[in-house]
Amino acid sequence: MNNITLVGRLGKDPETKTTASGSPVTMLSLGVDRISKDKQREVDWIDCTAWGKTGEVIQSWCKKGNRIGVTGSLQTRSWKTEDGQNRKVYFVLVDKVEFLEGGKSGQNDDGDMPFET
Repeated sequence: MNNITLVGRLGKDPETKTTASGSPVTMLSLGVDRISKDKQREVDWIDCTAWGKTGEVIQSWCKKGNRIGVTGSLQTRSWKTEDGQNRKVYFVLVDKVEFLEGGKSGQNDDGDMPFET
């Protein structure tokens, strides 16, 4: 089973692009806290990708610093560089987002703001 749930803060504003086929895809970087072995707070930056309506909602309602929760699956992307080196990146493919604070106006309840997608 490949399920992942993360809660963290956006490290920058989400970025939405449109594929050649016209599908919107939104990329975001989520800073997730953890406590190290020596009891220090550390942040892991997790790349996340959201397609379609989920990505559009994130783009519309989220900005750098907002605290959100995402649920999805861990994915990998592999490729070979021009000089023949193998590369691999991990990212979360977002299925669902929950807005834990913020939004366009910086308020928790902004009238018709969707709290989950």
